[in-house]
Amino acid sequence: MEIRPERPEEYAMVERIHERAFGGAQEARVVALVRQSPEYIHELSLVAVVEGRPIGHILFSYVGLQDTQGVMRKVVVLAPLAVQPEFQNLGAGKRLVEEGLARLDAMGAPLVVVRGHAHYYPRFGFVPSVQMDIRPPFDIAPEEYMAKRLSGYTLQYKGIVRYPVAFAEVGYPVEFGL
Repeated sequence: MEIRPERPEEYAMVERIHERAFGGAQEARVVALVRQSPEYIHELSLVAVVEGRPIGHILFSYVGLQDTQGVMRKVVVLAPLAVQPEFQNLGAGKRLVEEGLARLDAMGAPLVVVRGHAHYYPRFGFVPSVQMDIRPPFDIAPEEYMAKRLSGYTLQYKGIVRYPVAFAEVGYPVEFGL
């Protein structure tokens, strides 16, 4: 299995992976919209490839983190992550997360936030974001919204996460744009 940045000719395949994994088009639409936005980080839209075809995809992109004084800092969100159903539980998701986090750390990113399963993401060092004084802009169980400190982290990174327009597709409030 190879992990690498997705290629433009794979965009439709990647969107189908999300549609199949999530049972709908919302997450695929988020991916397509993020690709067209200033929040897109090409080298962090990664695919897991088996026999020359993408079977999994992870997207890391920029979001805002607004502190109590109104200062907005740029951080990264992991969203979405999908693996074709017939390839799930074989390590592709794990490899995608690990490679993405390693690349972000090498770039000096401060932290990554994720909305996800409390039993999956802690294995990668994610903790409930409230432990770092980071909150989502919507109601969710604290254990389902997590953050991970990276090499660029300092204590100034706290506040409310603000999402760009692409995430309106999944019902998130839109409060950030580069």
